[in-house]
Amino acid sequence: MLKVREVSFSYRGQGKNSRIPALKEVSFELESGSFVILTGRTGSGKSTLLQLLCGLIQPESGRIDCEYGELTSRASMIFQYPEECFFNPTVREEIVFSLKITGRNDYGRLEEILEKIGFELDRFGSRTPFSLSGGEQRLLAIASIVALDREIVLFDEPTSGLDTKAVDRVRTILSSESRAGKTIVVATHWPAEFLDLATHVLDLVEGEIGHFVTVSEYVNGNLHGERLEEKERFLLDYYKRFARFPASEEELISFVRREKRC
Repeated sequence: MLKVREVSFSYRGQGKNSRIPALKEVSFELESGSFVILTGRTGSGKSTLLQLLCGLIQPESGRIDCEYGELTSRASMIFQYPEECFFNPTVREEIVFSLKITGRNDYGRLEEILEKIGFELDRFGSRTPFSLSGGEQRLLAIASIVALDREIVLFDEPTSGLDTKAVDRVRTILSSESRAGKTIVVATHWPAEFLDLATHVLDLVEGEIGHFVTVSEYVNGNLHGERLEEKERFLLDYYKRFARFPASEEELISFVRREKRC
């Protein structure tokens, strides 16, 4: 259980004693194993909330209680700009560093993690993280955090700039973490990418909670807004029709063809 109680946070402004509010008396509870999609416009407080949930910054007021213990040792976070987090000379050492922290410095675990992100050890293991493309760096950052094996995993725009194949790999990783009982929070501008994996949607509006609802309430209450890509619209239409998401891409395609009568 993760309990957030009337948490507020603000950043230092330019003037003396000036403060810029980021979060205002935010309260909610997450059961262990929850998968939350965190939405909101740029500047709404999403990244600030993730840093609070990770213990990287402390609330100005209110409190966050975690049944696992201290957040700094129980939560891990993948930042929006992963290249700022690398400090090991090779891809292999970047992941091994995380494994050493957990005491699971074994070759099998290393290969398992690399396989999930689509990296071959012989091809990528000796490369410097800074030689990777932006998308590959993001996948490596995700792999390094997953290797820590923390109870709470926080993602800040994990699919930003990724192609379809890389997005699928991120989804595979998140699905695996969710099945393992991890509590997951994903900040994203594209909630439809994770709706079939999620349990809840939390929306921030100018530092306050706009809504905190189940996925069913989010879809059926039309809380997704009006600007949807065609695939997203059919995905939500499918859920409204059958009260579940399609089990595969082929199932969704078949539904779309029936809807379009083609």
